[in-house]
Amino acid sequence: MTTPESWTDRQVLLAGDLSPGQIRAQTRHGQLHRLRPGRYTDGSNWRASDAVQQHRIRALELGHWLGQRAAISHESAAVLHGIQMPHTVLARVHATWPASTGRSSTANVRPHRSQLDGPDVAWLEGIQVTSPARTVFDVARSAPWWRAVPVADSALQLRLCSVADLAAVLASNTRTPGAFRARRVIEFADGKAESVGESICRLQFARIGLPVPNLQAVVPGLGPGHQARVDFDFPEHSTVSEFDGMIKYGRLLDPGQTAGDVVVAEKIREDRLRDTGRQCVRVIWADSRQSEAVLARFRAAFRRSGFPDWKPLPGRFRDT
Repeated sequence: MTTPESWTDRQVLLAGDLSPGQIRAQTRHGQLHRLRPGRYTDGSNWRASDAVQQHRIRALELGHWLGQRAAISHESAAVLHGIQMPHTVLARVHATWPASTGRSSTANVRPHRSQLDGPDVAWLEGIQVTSPARTVFDVARSAPWWRAVPVADSALQLRLCSVADLAAVLASNTRTPGAFRARRVIEFADGKAESVGESICRLQFARIGLPVPNLQAVVPGLGPGHQARVDFDFPEHSTVSEFDGMIKYGRLLDPGQTAGDVVVAEKIREDRLRDTGRQCVRVIWADSRQSEAVLARFRAAFRRSGFPDWKPLPGRFRDT
């Protein structure tokens, strides 16, 4: 076991001259990490892996063990496809068995039963997984909005599937439980959202009744040779919004550039945006739990832009 994505079986360890007591001792001392009963991976590699990598290891191991009996699905398939999602949801590995097969939930596996047709299944790294479009559909019909919307946006942004692919899955699963919920997510999805944070912002904006913004909009008029691309543009209200811009631009440091340089450059950029007559509303992760405060800031921005009587639209996605 020399790589983070390798594992072994208890019988292999026993055949390699480890006794049951030694296996227990190595597991207790961290030399081995038990993925599920009878299946182990290298403990040091496991500890060096983040939550996404650890879930990936679990999903790959289970997928290889399952073979063609079931497909890794839902959030676990999303991880294997590289689809972005909030990491806090990564727990048990999801797998889908044929509709006629019974399977009990365990501490390590979250089973589902559904009929998967040819387009619903893909092979990835030697295991059977649900296709990107089917993965989006399954997450969208079963997960909370804050988890489902980022998955749908990311799959489109990464071009793992198209709007037409998602429409086809919806059309062939009209009677599948949760199909109406999935339709709401898929019709809302936008591949222009570039991060989980931006997707969460889109969802929050819809909930509090903001107008639908243009994503990744280019704003001209920032001076000779200067323009800016903003996360969200509300052109009819002369307002733009950025999600966590300091972190985003910090990731794009030029050689020799410091974090302080980025802060100054971002301040200059924001001043130039305001010089065009636009208001700027910056949203950070902490704001995702403060919808009323965010709405108040947009009300104030719209008021400064000359829209004192603006009223929120009916909120969407206000249920769980």
